[in-house]
Amino acid sequence: MFESQELDCVFLETHMNPKRHLHMVYECVPLPRELGDMAPIYFKKAIMESDEEWAMNKKLVDLSSRDIRQAVPRGLPYFSVDFGLQGGFAHVIENEQKFPHYFGKVSLTVVLL
Repeated sequence: MFESQELDCVFLETHMNPKRHLHMVYECVPLPRELGDMAPIYFKKAIMESDEEWAMNKKLVDLSSRDIRQAVPRGLPYFSVDFGLQGGFAHVIENEQKFPHYFGKVSLTVVLL
């Protein structure tokens, strides 16, 4: 559907508070194709600058060759972004109190500006 309109899709997934069994949020955001091509660069930078400086887990997990379930240990909170057929990135959230639940939307705003 989006391809016929010359749009790309960015899929955002935020899974926080897994111990309280709250559900995750999964969003699909259509973007103009030229912005969709630039989105991986902006999200990579935003993820690298997010969360704690000294983290126990890798800041950026490349999802181009594996699934989120293989990349992030079960039970840990995470944020992931997927760029359709070209894969995406994930980030294990170290401190849920400091990590904003709207992180993906803020990063998309930067892409759109």
